[in-house]
Amino acid sequence: MQTEQPATRLRADSAMYARRLDSGRMRRGRLAVGILATLAALVTLAGPAAAIERPGYDRAALQRDLDAIHAAGATGVQGSVRGRHERLTARSGVADLRTGRPVPRGGYFRMGSNTKTFVATLVLQLVAEGRLSLDDTVERWLPGIVAGNGNDGRTVTVRHLLQHTSGLYNYTNDLNELASPEGYESVRFRSWRPTELVAMAMRHPPNFAPGTHWDYSNTGYILVGMIIEAVTGRTWDIEVRDRVIRPLGLRHTFSPGDRSLSSRMRRCRREISVQRPVRRRAC
Repeated sequence: MQTEQPATRLRADSAMYARRLDSGRMRRGRLAVGILATLAALVTLAGPAAAIERPGYDRAALQRDLDAIHAAGATGVQGSVRGRHERLTARSGVADLRTGRPVPRGGYFRMGSNTKTFVATLVLQLVAEGRLSLDDTVERWLPGIVAGNGNDGRTVTVRHLLQHTSGLYNYTNDLNELASPEGYESVRFRSWRPTELVAMAMRHPPNFAPGTHWDYSNTGYILVGMIIEAVTGRTWDIEVRDRVIRPLGLRHTFSPGDRSLSSRMRRCRREISVQRPVRRRAC
C-alpha cells in the first residue's frame, strides 16, 4: 500500500477488518468485507454456537481442536464458541516464536469476508440517501473497467455485485500462490491495487449472464469498493468507519490496511485511552 492511497491495495495476508475476540456485545445492526486471509502468527477458529449445546463438546474438546490446528502447522490459534447460555474460549501455540509469548486470550483477528456485510450496509445507506441506485450499472460509475472477453459493465448492476449474481469471474481463483504454505509465504507481502484484481477477472469470460445464476465472487465486492469511492470521493474503509463502525461504538473493530495488527492496535489503544477522536489512518 502506498501512503498516498490508504487502503486502496489488498495484500495477501490482509483481510479488510479486524476485530477483538473478547470485545463484548455489539449494538444491534447489520454489519461486517474483504478477502479471505490467513494470519502467519494467529489463526482464529470460530465454532458453531450449537456446539456448546451438543452433549460432550466442552472446553476440553475445543482445546483438543485448537491443539490439532496448531499441530498442523499454525503458529498460534485462538478460539471462541458461543451458545445461548455459555461461552467457551481456548488458545494454543504462541504469538511470538522468538519470545514464546502465548496467544492472547482476547486477541484480534482478521474478519475476512465478514467485512462484505459492512460494505453492503454502506451501499444501502447511499441508496437511501439517493446518491446511488441498486440498478445503477458498473459502467456508469466505473467506465471501461468491466470489459473484454464477454464482460460488459453495462449489463452488471450494483444489485448483481452485492448479491453475487454478476457472473463475473472470481479473481481469487487465479491467486494460485495461496493454495500452499510455500506459495503464501512467497506473496505474503505483495500488494495488488483493486484495478489489478479486476483485471485478473477480466482475463476470463463471465460465468453466466448477470442475474441468471449465483456464484460467489470477490471481484464483485472489489468493484463495490471502487464504486463507493467514485460516489463519495473517499475509500470504502473510511466510509465504513465513519458510517458503521463509529456509530455502533465498535471500538475494537478497524481496518488495519497493510500494517500489522499489532502496530494498529497499539495506536488505537493509545488514542482510545486518552479519549481523543481516532485519526483517519489510526483505526
